[in-house]
Amino acid sequence: MKTPTKVIRTDKWRLNPTCDQKILFGETIKVYRQACRYLVGIIFTHWSELGGLTADQLTPAVERLMHQTAKRPQVKYSQFNKAFYKFPSYYRRAAISFAAGQVSSYVTRYSEWQSGTRKRRDTKPPKLNADTGCYPALYKGQCYKLHGFDSAKPFAKRGLRPPLREQVEIKVFDGSDWVWTRVEITGLRKRHQVASNKMMSPSLIFNQRYCHLSVPFNCKPEKRKPEANVTAVDLGINTTATIAVVPTTAL
Repeated sequence: MKTPTKVIRTDKWRLNPTCDQKILFGETIKVYRQACRYLVGIIFTHWSELGGLTADQLTPAVERLMHQTAKRPQVKYSQFNKAFYKFPSYYRRAAISFAAGQVSSYVTRYSEWQSGTRKRRDTKPPKLNADTGCYPALYKGQCYKLHGFDSAKPFAKRGLRPPLREQVEIKVFDGSDWVWTRVEITGLRKRHQVASNKMMSPSLIFNQRYCHLSVPFNCKPEKRKPEANVTAVDLGINTTATIAVVPTTAL
């Protein structure tokens, strides 16, 4: 019997921010995209030495180019820390990961174009797009904290509604500093209640139309038990033959 494969499924957790929180979310998305654009330029410039690294190796390699620390006071691109003062480390690493993906995609597409792999002979070469509508990935404990989920579990097991809605606390940019703000979650599915599902880093989606968390889950499907099924075949004399597979639990 084959081992069940893991499947990624994404839930949408709707948020109900206040007017002030909407401003904070807008500022956060804005500064995050600015950081991504800055990092795309750095990573593309040094892609010859960065392109062969693994994901775990690439992030610290980029940080050595642009992130000053007490042990590393001199870096090639010291403007980053000045332009993005107190930029949280996990937001920075999420931005590095996104920017590296943009550069990698561009280099691959440009290489294919150069080799003649094109839809049409007159197809123009691809362009490196650093100005994309990206959204920040949030790391638990550093960028977001969940509240009310533990207290809701006993009610969920009994099929009852918890007394208080779940909430999420998100680290946001207020224009000069990074602060925490707590917002109510008004709609979510039940994948987080399945013990075998592993919640991955959500993304904060915010624009003029939407405000929600895009929450991916690494789901582990149940093992199939073909021996527990009953197969019936109707040959059909005057009709088309049909096959039905029925689980024994349904009999």
